[in-house]
Amino acid sequence: MNIVIIHTGFAKYLIYTLKKLRETNKDANIFLISNREYKEYSKYSTFVDISKVIKEQSINFKNSYIHLGKSDPNYEMFCMQRWIILKDFMKEYSIRECMHIDSDVLIFSNLEKALKPFYNYDISLTNNLALTMYIKDVKILEEFSRYLLFKYTDKNEINKLKSMYYDNSYRLNNGVAGSISDMDISREFFSNQNLSIGNLSQIQNDSIFDLAIIYGEPEFEMLKKEKYSIKKIYFENDIPFCNYNKNEESKKIRFHSVHCLIWTKLYIKRLSNNIDLDFNPYYINIYREFNVFKSKIKKMFS
Repeated sequence: MNIVIIHTGFAKYLIYTLKKLRETNKDANIFLISNREYKEYSKYSTFVDISKVIKEQSINFKNSYIHLGKSDPNYEMFCMQRWIILKDFMKEYSIRECMHIDSDVLIFSNLEKALKPFYNYDISLTNNLALTMYIKDVKILEEFSRYLLFKYTDKNEINKLKSMYYDNSYRLNNGVAGSISDMDISREFFSNQNLSIGNLSQIQNDSIFDLAIIYGEPEFEMLKKEKYSIKKIYFENDIPFCNYNKNEESKKIRFHSVHCLIWTKLYIKRLSNNIDLDFNPYYINIYREFNVFKSKIKKMFS
């Protein structure tokens, strides 16, 4: 099994992501595509210099990208560009099939076994979002890469993106808070392709790949404190579960992965050590305020 993470810079939580990945997939080829090799990461993965796999199409996309949002434009651009980088990496290394995960996704299962229900699909994603993605053939990424570039070079498509951003009532009602992201593009692309697409975030054999730990209501049991809510993950024999209830059917669901996006990254270490999930809203508030402060400082000196 080839497993790929694309991440630039140093983030301590990625150490726990990689360590858990190596624990659960001892024989896998784990590649970390990054701009610098860190010894903390290299214990568990093979470093790939991102500058070696950035080709002409990636550069063209970067030069064509138009930012629509209030988030960091370099971050949003890179989140899209990385799919082109992944495609070029797979071609450069003669890899046809691979599993891609975001850097904040913990894997708790052997993927060779967990992905068996998805072997007959062209590609499998979490709800048509390129967060956790099992690619059966690099040709699909070639199509996706062309589509990304098309969206930012064709005048009609650019207007559609602008319309999506400015005319969406949800964004307007919320102070135009949401940026056009790679999730918007991947949802649009994979929802309209004549491909055999598997849904990793759909329950199979009482197990699932997590879309995001903050989403799950009303079916999954949630742990709620103040304004925060996350799936109530607990462990049995080092395997994570969450209680599920739908149509009066109650059962526990095994999680092959847990996606700790935004503030839930605070709990990656805890979860990677197979400790039942709990949290203190006080620390989350401090974490979020600190990140807002960092963002303001960064803008002042950029």
